[in-house]
Amino acid sequence: MHQLLQALHQKLAALRQGPEGLVGADKPISYRTKPPASIHRELLGVCSDPYTLAQQLTHVELERLRHIGPEEFVQAFVNKDPLASTKPCFSDKTSNLEAYVKWFNRLCYLVATEICMPAKKKQRAQVIEFFIDVARECFNIGNFNSLMAIISGMNMSPVSRLKKTWAKVRTAKFFILEHQMDPTGNFCNYRTALRGAAHRSLTAHSSREKEATLGGRGEQITRLSFLSSACSSKTSTS
Repeated sequence: MHQLLQALHQKLAALRQGPEGLVGADKPISYRTKPPASIHRELLGVCSDPYTLAQQLTHVELERLRHIGPEEFVQAFVNKDPLASTKPCFSDKTSNLEAYVKWFNRLCYLVATEICMPAKKKQRAQVIEFFIDVARECFNIGNFNSLMAIISGMNMSPVSRLKKTWAKVRTAKFFILEHQMDPTGNFCNYRTALRGAAHRSLTAHSSREKEATLGGRGEQITRLSFLSSACSSKTSTS
């Protein structure tokens, strides 16, 4: 637990430095520090409490999102060349936005990596169930950004094709969470859950119920590049 909190505090310290700290924090570890002497430690060995991990993910999300202003969304589309669909939509003026997209992707890959690391099916199933519980706590807190990243990581091909491992997992809770993030009807279920979480946060009495609701903007950020590419395709063909 101490190591997890220490690592997250170091990440938050880099975030407080603004855009430069964000970009520096997202560089590969090999560029910033010497190679670690110890072998990779499994996440369950560092933090085995889903609620604690969900809380810490929420703190990281808040720190990253608070640096992003509405002007970065505008700049991302302004900088996009409609005739060059492969050209990145980010620039120096959208560094916070780009850093958040990288954070979302890294969380997805972290989930997939932690699940695939164990050699035995039983251990992989335990990791999957742990992340399902973390995702559920994120949902209860109102952290829909991390929830979506965790589900995305669990739906990656290296994880989804582990049929024998999934056969050992109690998937009822996962299917419920996946249903909440179903893109059908322009994410109708997600938007309904987001409104409910925002209402509960405003009318809550306990500190746990008053956790910040993180949604909407995060979902827009992660879909920004796809929307920009789609608009570019339509512009070039019209």
